[in-house]
Amino acid sequence: MMKTNRKFAKVTVILMAFLMLFSTAVITGCTEEDNPKDKPKVTETQKTPEQLAAEKKAKEEAEKKAKAVAEKKEKEAAEKAKKEAEEKAKKEQARIKQNADQKKYSVYIKKSAFTLYLLDDKKTVVKAYDCTIGKNPGQKQKRGDMKTPTGTFYVDEICDASGWTHDFGDGKGEIKGAYGPWFISINTDEMSKGAWGGIGIHGTHLPNLMRARASEGCIRLQNQNVKELKQYVRVGTKVVIEE
Repeated sequence: MMKTNRKFAKVTVILMAFLMLFSTAVITGCTEEDNPKDKPKVTETQKTPEQLAAEKKAKEEAEKKAKAVAEKKEKEAAEKAKKEAEEKAKKEQARIKQNADQKKYSVYIKKSAFTLYLLDDKKTVVKAYDCTIGKNPGQKQKRGDMKTPTGTFYVDEICDASGWTHDFGDGKGEIKGAYGPWFISINTDEMSKGAWGGIGIHGTHLPNLMRARASEGCIRLQNQNVKELKQYVRVGTKVVIEE
């Protein structure tokens, strides 16, 4: 009986060892299957040169199409902005002309400041330009005294002076463009009684000579400024000149 029990215990031990080994193998197998690091990697199918070339071409065509669409939109936006700017400028020019025709602008010249101001009907400064005045200070008394008159005057004529010349008596002879593109003449008859005249606002062949005493009595502006001023003045526009 003792011998039988020993034999049975030995068999039991062997069975338990076998079960433990089997369990360990099962657990290890599960762990290996659950570990993503140990899973075999799925490799992409290698593309043929023809497929790669087709994909590259398709990408280039898509980029080209997107670029063309963007350029078209940009061009349309630029054209729209240009059209709006032109329309705005056209309306502004119409407004300026209407106000000028209605004498809603006047000119004020401050000799000591070497500045010509364009004023609206509320005396608000619309434009301000540097200017050059007569060589000699003081009130004009006679022809040739090189003085710019002070007082209240009115525009009596606006002349195209682009072809005019003038001899300044400096030995250089006739100077083309001495009056610039326009000569805005002011009527000084009431003050001069005919003893002198020919005073006006005009351009110059010496654009860098501004804010100076250098003219024979007229008021000089840079040519682009006299062009701009012409838009605002008409025959009858008031011109006030002060020291």
